[in-house]
Amino acid sequence: MDAVVGDSAGPDHHSANHVTANAAERNPADHYRGIVNVMPFLFSEISNVKSQVLWFRRSVLGGLATCTILNILWCWAVLEIVPQMSTKSLLEEKLLNSSTGQTETTHPVHTFIYSNISLEESEKAGEIATIPLTKIITQKYSRLSWVAELIQIFITISITVSFLVMGTAMKHTMDGLVGSLWPENVAWLADHSSRWRTSQHCRRFFSGFMSFLAFGLIFVISACDPKGFVVMLDKVVSFSLNTEVGLFIFLMLRTSRSERFKHLVVPLTASDRIYRLHWLLPVYFLFAVAYDVFQSILEISQNMTLTLHNNSSHQ
Repeated sequence: MDAVVGDSAGPDHHSANHVTANAAERNPADHYRGIVNVMPFLFSEISNVKSQVLWFRRSVLGGLATCTILNILWCWAVLEIVPQMSTKSLLEEKLLNSSTGQTETTHPVHTFIYSNISLEESEKAGEIATIPLTKIITQKYSRLSWVAELIQIFITISITVSFLVMGTAMKHTMDGLVGSLWPENVAWLADHSSRWRTSQHCRRFFSGFMSFLAFGLIFVISACDPKGFVVMLDKVVSFSLNTEVGLFIFLMLRTSRSERFKHLVVPLTASDRIYRLHWLLPVYFLFAVAYDVFQSILEISQNMTLTLHNNSSHQ
């Protein structure tokens, strides 16, 4: 698994700071931002009474706290066990003979050791951090191979639940969009039960067809270009969720306290002190949007420069 690459008297320039796009080091807030898409679906399943809304709020906060703890423990475990870089530098003292051959002196040198299991290699291969973690546990700690199998089972369940929950929220969103745009004249259909049933069947069919197209498009993209799909998840999804929370949720909160909605009865309102915290949403999440845009432009310019340099060198 490891191999000595060579010696050098210079410093190690392969800093671990360069590995920033690996799955183990991505911003854990991606998991938390996604809850804004799941909460409307879950909230529609409870009654609009104060006690149930209160317990719903407590459940959401408890789930977020649990995810925070698990993310911290998971990142700590991965970074402690899996090397971040493929090349590791070891500082050693090497004996050097003098010109006369009578005295010996020590000189610090850097020995570079290459490892084919690292977060850097997994990033290049488009793998999640679980794969190098289980490889190291299996190869170096064979007596703990059951831990590697347990991790694989946990990740499988976690990914399955994540896709089911987020997929259900996406299906709920698609149904809401179709329902809001579906043209139906309730007064005209009230006296025609057969037409009403036909309209409902058509709406359900169209809603299912739109969901099939949306999920099918995602499946085709992920099957045809898995690595590109990971990049899309890392860039596009992060950008869209940050924009959703930092802009649209902020505008929804502002609009909810406008004059035209003051007549609505809310079973559990937020206090004014809590409400003032909504100004943090655009400050934090829109800053993340600007950072994503800056990073994307920087990466595109670097890739274009590298491509032009390669083309000019081949000519």
